[in-house]
Parts: sequence; structure tokens; C-alpha cells
Amino acid sequence: MKLYYSWNQFGLDVGKLAKKLASKKKKFDGVWGPARGGLPIAVCLSHELGLPFLARPKSKKTLIVDDIADTGATLFKYAKAGYFIATIFYHRQSKYVPKIWLREKKNQWVVFPWERT
Repeated sequence: MKLYYSWNQFGLDVGKLAKKLASKKKKFDGVWGPARGGLPIAVCLSHELGLPFLARPKSKKTLIVDDIADTGATLFKYAKAGYFIATIFYHRQSKYVPKIWLREKKNQWVVFPWERT
């Protein structure tokens, strides 16, 4: 079964993530997200939070974001290194639980708007 995640829902969720991140009172030096899923979120959050968008993590104060922590393989090395990580979706099978996540992925395949042709 597929879950079609819309641009509208993405916009709402970016706002929710921004509020949760702002409430943490943590000082980030910028926002970075891995290419594809993390990139749209990183760009939008950089605007929402007034932080620079970074081409790569600058320091341990860089906020790392991604669309989903599914297996956790992409995020695990950053988590191990002590980065603060936020995602929109989280799946319980992930090697890593993000510090902030909004939605739990169940047994459906999430189709993000940037994946549609």
C-alpha cells in the first residue's frame, strides 16, 4: 500500500518542524539534508529558521534533516557522531530514532511529492 504525501502536507509539516526546533532553543550553525529527501526539507527549514543552507555539515551544531528515517542507514553515521537530527517520518525498524520526528511510517510505502513524475 502506498501513502501519497502532498506538497501541501509537506508545507504544513515544515512549519511544525520549525516550531518544534525553535522551541528547543538550540543554536544551530546551519541546516543540511542528504540529497533527494533531505534537500527539500533543509532548504525550506533554512528559510523558516533563518539559518544558512549548508552544502555539507559544518560542525556538530549543524541541524541535519531528512524526509524519513526508514532503515536508518543514511542517518546513523551522523547520529553516532552526535549531530541533532530531525525527520518528517520515522519507522520503528530504523537503526536510529531522530531527536524530532512528526509521523510514524507503518507498513505503507511513502511517496513524497519530489519523487513523482
